[in-house]
Amino acid sequence: MNREDFLARLRARPAGAHLPEEGEAPPRPTLPEDLCVAFCEAARATGSRTLRGDKAAIGRALREFSRGEAVLAQEAEELATLLDGVPLLPPHTDPFTADWGLSLAEAGLAHTGSACIRREKGRSLLASLVPPRAAIVVRAKTLVWELGDYLQEAPAHGTVHVVSGPSRSADIENDLSIGVHGPGEVLYLLWEE
Repeated sequence: MNREDFLARLRARPAGAHLPEEGEAPPRPTLPEDLCVAFCEAARATGSRTLRGDKAAIGRALREFSRGEAVLAQEAEELATLLDGVPLLPPHTDPFTADWGLSLAEAGLAHTGSACIRREKGRSLLASLVPPRAAIVVRAKTLVWELGDYLQEAPAHGTVHVVSGPSRSADIENDLSIGVHGPGEVLYLLWEE
């Protein structure tokens, strides 16, 4: 098609013809029966590792991965019940000295294998941004299909940080670098209560 034919087609189309009718939404895909399985599959596709388990299994995994390493934990009361025996960095320690960051997600997005972490007063995002490796606890009961589902129920205040696997950056020559702008390794701990 030449330029003039293309422009003529555009001029013949009424303004807004490409938009759906008001109130019309595309059909929603059929949701999977098990959001936990969908979350784990999508997370693995991003290059993340996943582990599913109850409180005892998650606690064991946290002690195992943190053996001999410095862990920066997000300020979250819910995490305290899992941290027995985990060597945490003392408060106000330089976060760049941490080997691992540990965070609690407010929700998990099964469609993309992502975790939503909310920053509010007294709750920092440093644990999910600074250390070279991040462990994120996602409670299975908080899984939703996609970001829109989460945002419908989420509080209107604070900042939401969405983690979708290891940090990936590509420069102008398309050289992929992992872990430049965030953790190079992400471990999701899916807590099934």
